[in-house]
Amino acid sequence: MSSTVIGVDQRLRDQAITACCLAAAALGDPDLAARRKGSALMSCLGVLTSAYPVGRAPTMAQFRCGLRRPLRELLPDDFDLAGVGDLVLLDEEGQFSDEARDLCLEHLVPSAALEEHWPWAKVATEQEERRIYEVLRRLPSKEYTRARELLVEMPSGDLRKLRRTWDGLWGRIDHYEPIVEWTWCQIRGWWFACPMCRWPMRVVDRGTVVEVRCEAHARSGVIYTCHADGTADRAPILQPVGPRASEVKGQPATQEARAVSRVIWRYVTLPGILERDLRDHARGVGAEVDMWPHKDRYDLRITLGRKVWRVDAKAWASPVALGEALRDTEPAEPGLIIVIPDHQRASRGLLADMLRGAGYRVMTATDLKNDIDKAAEAWR
Repeated sequence: MSSTVIGVDQRLRDQAITACCLAAAALGDPDLAARRKGSALMSCLGVLTSAYPVGRAPTMAQFRCGLRRPLRELLPDDFDLAGVGDLVLLDEEGQFSDEARDLCLEHLVPSAALEEHWPWAKVATEQEERRIYEVLRRLPSKEYTRARELLVEMPSGDLRKLRRTWDGLWGRIDHYEPIVEWTWCQIRGWWFACPMCRWPMRVVDRGTVVEVRCEAHARSGVIYTCHADGTADRAPILQPVGPRASEVKGQPATQEARAVSRVIWRYVTLPGILERDLRDHARGVGAEVDMWPHKDRYDLRITLGRKVWRVDAKAWASPVALGEALRDTEPAEPGLIIVIPDHQRASRGLLADMLRGAGYRVMTATDLKNDIDKAAEAWR
């Protein structure tokens, strides 16, 4: 198959995925007028229909119903959906799911028809990721490393403490937003930081009981419940549900409470947590580790005896989108290792196939740790 045909197929797939995500976002938006929802759904269904053979596309009723079912059931059978086919766009409460937001960003394809009915700026926030890296690149190496560490260590906190900690860097890296404006993470004016990543957890109203969960770590067991009733002058008490739900205390959502934007959390903080975990493991067995040795060329250089691992950690929602973003680029270093989270292990083979011949290696976090451990045993 020619590269032109492959490119067309990828574009059709990305347009269809984006259309489905936008339709789910419109349908799950309680503030969007019914007329605008209808217009957005019609426009999105039109984009999806163009990906199907004539007469095979879903009806509007099937389209609306499909937004609550696995994504693969909405898209043509011949689309490559490995890694995202099981994703459900609308959750049980009819809200646009967290992973769907990330998927929409990673497969984003501008469309004039969609833009007419849906503010494109609402989903085109991938530009923010570019902006933060442009700001970071302009910093001297030591300040660059310090800023990257702080975006991992302090993705949320009190404004006064953040200013003191960032010190002279604060005016140049100002990507924190007021949590008071994020109603999605509050219970009666209180918010809760995830014990694993320290970013605000999402609150899901289930009637008399609300569920509080970390968007990234719910699959690891960071899930709580809480009674919806109570007074605003006392912090709600969370009851752990998942195995990783350690005790957390509510914090008032005042104007002083700040958190990094979702894009920075998703593409800087989360991979940064993975990077630090790999760093600590490698140092624990006697390896030398340099973090971000050439700013943003790659993330870690791990040295143990004569063995060297050059690592770039990724936390994308879509392994397919990640593969497509990488396979047309040259690795920053020969044999650069792309490390993905362990929960994406099932997609490791797919990503490796997509990058075959491009000069990359693909490992999960545990794969790399095991490789380092074996080298450490041989080195001793």
